[in-house]
Amino acid sequence: MSEVIKPKAHKVVMDNRNSMSMTGITKVTSIDQDLVLLVTEQGKLKITGKNMQANNLDLDKGILELTGNFNTMIYSGEKDGALSLKGLFK
Repeated sequence: MSEVIKPKAHKVVMDNRNSMSMTGITKVTSIDQDLVLLVTEQGKLKITGKNMQANNLDLDKGILELTGNFNTMIYSGEKDGALSLKGLFK
């Protein structure tokens, strides 16, 4: 019997497009005011916006809290291709 491997958990909670908390963060590639690049349990994540900053980052627990004005979130990964959530922000 082959074992089914479930993907690890990744969760994003956003409040009013200016506060976000995430779990399942494995690596932070870059955080600046206009661009955040992350690696999550579900693939790479690119967030664009203005005045973004990390308020809480704990890679041992896999959590990140951001504030700022969020414009787009784009996931990419080898298995899933790319998914744009830009339409949700209009």
